[in-house]
Amino acid sequence: MKKILIVDDDVDIIDLVENRLKRNNYEVIFANDGDNGVKKALQHKPDLIIMDVMMPQMHGGEAVQLLKSYEETRDIPILFFTAMNSYLPQSTELDQVNVAGQFYPAITKPFDPNKLLSSIKTLLGE
Repeated sequence: MKKILIVDDDVDIIDLVENRLKRNNYEVIFANDGDNGVKKALQHKPDLIIMDVMMPQMHGGEAVQLLKSYEETRDIPILFFTAMNSYLPQSTELDQVNVAGQFYPAITKPFDPNKLLSSIKTLLGE
């Protein structure tokens, strides 16, 4: 069973995503801010991280930069959740978020549950 870490400060979003993922046979871990997200990623070594962009204390971009600096977490795929418009034109299947010159796939909120699952399967190579 693949393990997915959800990092989001919106409890309702975490509940929605967690329920959807569990129904599709994923193990789910969650954190409510970037700092706890980094700690849980280092502790649990998830197969994928779904990261909100805008959070208190440490935003998603900062958390991802930190995760990419650790050998144990640098290769974990990241899927961003954002309520903001895409940083790139919507010419690709997934929107993207730019973190220090590195582009990561993103899904805008509110999200389509089928697009979320499809994106997860793509990033996990399923």
